[in-house]
Amino acid sequence: MVSNMQRFLRNHPFLFAFFALIASRVAGLGTVAIIQQLQPGMNIKDDLGWLLMFLYASVIVSLVYWTNTANEVGLKKPSSAKEWLLVTPMLALPLMIFIETGIQSWGLAQNLVLAIAAIGVAINEEVLFRGILLRGFMKWGSWVAILVPSALFAFAHSTNAFIGGDATFALYQTIWTFASGVTLSAMRLRNNSLYPVIVFHIILDGVEYFSTGEYGVHAEAISSTWLQLFAAVNIILAAYSLLLFYKRNKRNAIETAIPIGT
Repeated sequence: MVSNMQRFLRNHPFLFAFFALIASRVAGLGTVAIIQQLQPGMNIKDDLGWLLMFLYASVIVSLVYWTNTANEVGLKKPSSAKEWLLVTPMLALPLMIFIETGIQSWGLAQNLVLAIAAIGVAINEEVLFRGILLRGFMKWGSWVAILVPSALFAFAHSTNAFIGGDATFALYQTIWTFASGVTLSAMRLRNNSLYPVIVFHIILDGVEYFSTGEYGVHAEAISSTWLQLFAAVNIILAAYSLLLFYKRNKRNAIETAIPIGT
């Protein structure tokens, strides 16, 4: 029975993505509900959000290894060390956040919470969107696999406006999460690995979280000019990543077309 279930999920990536999403949420929210029964004063936003992110990521990664799809979703080394260097222009984004708001220490306990949240969110989102879902959409070609999960990624972030986030921030966040989804998807396909994009995502979220002391939802308004600039840089990086992906695809096509030994 277990073997059949593993095979079924491995062969049906969309159902696998849905199953992983539901299983991780049940495990995370169920654990939080138990803690809240024991400690009624604790809530997700202030106390347990980091644990939720950690559990989401843990369940999704465990399911990937359980179904033996780690290689297929990109949990393996990049094709070359050079691929790590190609991600470095993307560090302009955490640098922008650092210049705008700085980062600071929030005390040992809160710093640990913010770090765990950044790692959990990055792994959860990358494995789900740029791993499992992207693998499923590859049946319709690389461009569909890049664009559709990126649109779903943006839609997921747009809901922040309905859970206490600033509406203007949520609007621009939807724009740049689509662009960043394209960037990360193209880079993941180019180097055939999730590791560089996961590391970048951890750095980006870590700088953001340590700049505000919060993780994910921003209730206070941020300068519209800065939001526009941040969105514009994301769009430029998306174009950069698509160009790299296109060049790799073109080179592979040429190498495939040339018979070995000519």
